[in-house]
Amino acid sequence: MTTVIMIFILPIGIVIYFWDKKNYRQALELFESFILKIKDSDLSDDNIIKNIEMMFYKNDYSIIKLKNGHFIAEKKHFNIGTLLIMFGLMNVIGLVLYLVFYKFFLKPRQLLIDLKSDNVLKAL
Repeated sequence: MTTVIMIFILPIGIVIYFWDKKNYRQALELFESFILKIKDSDLSDDNIIKNIEMMFYKNDYSIIKLKNGHFIAEKKHFNIGTLLIMFGLMNVIGLVLYLVFYKFFLKPRQLLIDLKSDNVLKAL
């Protein structure tokens, strides 16, 4: 059974891991284009910030700092590819280790949004 898991689950986990990394880059590009579109609109500064905050909330990010057009959005990202890789390498122990890692040690991904500069979105 262990060999079957390693033959099938491990490669699937590796593919999903890299697919997830590609999707994250695409999501950052979408966030940046949305922010630029909203920033260049005729809305007031308060409405611009509310729209951007709403977009991040809808994508499960939380806003942790906000002042003068700068804020940081963060999200703890559960990567199913990494979970499958751990499961493929260490079976059930790998599942438990990844869940412990996710709960206690994984730091959230942070995005810096700066509405005053040309580079409005930067991953920290």
